[in-house]
Amino acid sequence: MVENDGMWHRRLLRCFDAARAWEPRIASQDKVEPGSSLAGDDKGLVTAPVRTAAWSGLLSAVDHLALMTDLAQCELNMRPTALFTPTRAALLGASQAVWVLSGNRATRRARALAIAEDERSQHRKFLWDYAKDEYAKANFSQEFMTDLNSQADKLTAEIGRIRELRKEFPKIDSDATTMMQEAAAHLTNAGSVDDQWMRFALAYEWRVASAAAHGRSWPVFVRKTEKTKTADGELRSFTTSAEELGRSVGAATMMTSEAWRLWDLRRVPH
Repeated sequence: MVENDGMWHRRLLRCFDAARAWEPRIASQDKVEPGSSLAGDDKGLVTAPVRTAAWSGLLSAVDHLALMTDLAQCELNMRPTALFTPTRAALLGASQAVWVLSGNRATRRARALAIAEDERSQHRKFLWDYAKDEYAKANFSQEFMTDLNSQADKLTAEIGRIRELRKEFPKIDSDATTMMQEAAAHLTNAGSVDDQWMRFALAYEWRVASAAAHGRSWPVFVRKTEKTKTADGELRSFTTSAEELGRSVGAATMMTSEAWRLWDLRRVPH
């Protein structure tokens, strides 16, 4: 067991080294050169959505992996749920980047537009939380409320323009699980037995980390737990190990590495 923990600690350190190497890159977005695949993807689309979605995903992935690296420099307590929230965020960000940078041009454009519409819809919902609130209407200044509604109206118009552009492409859902699953399929597309198991492993990490982030308890039936017999039955408590944490950080690191590969491939002409 000690030897196994040592192996996973070494793997974690390699992941943290990768995060440190990537961290300076997210200080400013790389230039997308004219004539590159990525420049072609964004031609004629609203606010260059392919590069925007890819870069925001990379930014989130590296930032969360860097947070894990910062924590490891101190005394990293093996917290059984909290540590999986940043690894989930890193996996999601990296999956978004891989998702929007993979596939053919029509697929990339369709995926980017789906994300762009969702971004604006979420922003509009945020504004509506205040603009449609009865207390806010009665107590906030008219100038402030007018500005909120004006911003929401602009987003509504932008959503309409994006929806018109989306009519040229197949209907695509940009929910987080779809992005992760399709990014995992891209990452494991060789079709070997090992690739299939890797795809299952990525799905596992996504599901259990999402449960941790949302305060769900069902992973007590699949994750490492401590079991105590009581008069009323069995009490299960979450615990964790270097192996569990290493798998979670490793999944996010592997997806982030592929995201960087695709980004660097597509942002320059060949």
